Amino acid sequence: MEAILESAAKLITAFATLAWPIVFAVLLIKLYEPIKALVEAAHARKFSIKIAGNELTMEEASKQQIDAFSDLQSKVAELEGRLATVSPAAALEASAPARAGKRVLWVDDNPKNNSFFVASFENSGIQVDTALTTEEGVAMFKRSKYDAIISDMGRPESEKAGIDLARTIKQISPDTPIYIFCGRWAAMNWRDEALAAGVAEITTSGSTLARLVLA
Repeated sequence: MEAILESAAKLITAFATLAWPIVFAVLLIKLYEPIKALVEAAHARKFSIKIAGNELTMEEASKQQIDAFSDLQSKVAELEGRLATVSPAAALEASAPARAGKRVLWVDDNPKNNSFFVASFENSGIQVDTALTTEEGVAMFKRSKYDAIISDMGRPESEKAGIDLARTIKQISPDTPIYIFCGRWAAMNWRDEALAAGVAEITTSGSTLARLVLA
């Protein structure tokens, strides 16, 4: 009897061993779609933060922070050897009253890229309005008074949209400073054309742009 029970136990164990992968496979097939939907939802549901009215994913925010910090580091290293007698804090404090109430128009078809800079300007007392196209920017400029204009270079409307904007604005208000904030290739290859169109400065550096706007 004991031998029969022992044999039965071994048989049940063998069936269980063989059946478990089959049961697991059946469960996996049945749960595949729910699991897939859950994974895709978790992948798509990225954390985001709102800066200067724009919603950025954490990846976008981190990239902007890293780019700005790297640029700032290089500029600070360059300026440390030059500012031997003037206190940077005193210089910023002296220019603070001039920034209060200042208005800047920023034309860029992807304003999220500039969110940290816009927030920084607004914290310094500068009002920043944004436009997505040259047409929209010109219309806003005609309706309101701006102390400066910032533009990217290429937009869907034109690869030299920043220069086109500068030419139009200069016909309306020759004294309004225009700064183009763009990529390195555009800054190198179209610098002369931009300056000839009336652009005050074309730069790839966020800290240079900040110095020009905050001055």
